[in-house]
Amino acid sequence: MDERMTASRRFHSVAQLRELLLGLEHDLGISDLSRNELDVLYAVKLLGESEDSIVRSDAIRRHSLCSAIATPTFHRALRSLVEKGFVDHAPMTKARAYKLGSRAAQIAH
Repeated sequence: MDERMTASRRFHSVAQLRELLLGLEHDLGISDLSRNELDVLYAVKLLGESEDSIVRSDAIRRHSLCSAIATPTFHRALRSLVEKGFVDHAPMTKARAYKLGSRAAQIAH
């Protein structure tokens, strides 16, 4: 019985965290992004040590938030984030290098 109660409490806690996350995404103005776009954006943020950090697409792809996303879907999400200004191509680098875009930088401040 104790084990079931603990699992039930953990499940309840996860549900509450998910509800909180949705509220925070709404407050930040990113709730209209798809789940895949959000996961890619979060991975870029987590991999970059600062707003000017450059992150390679293969590192984003390998991040735990993105590793289960199908490759074509990952590339569509990344391209969409670039088009929406949340992620930019890193200047003066070879292809497949990215940094947080101006829209993401506005969120961070």
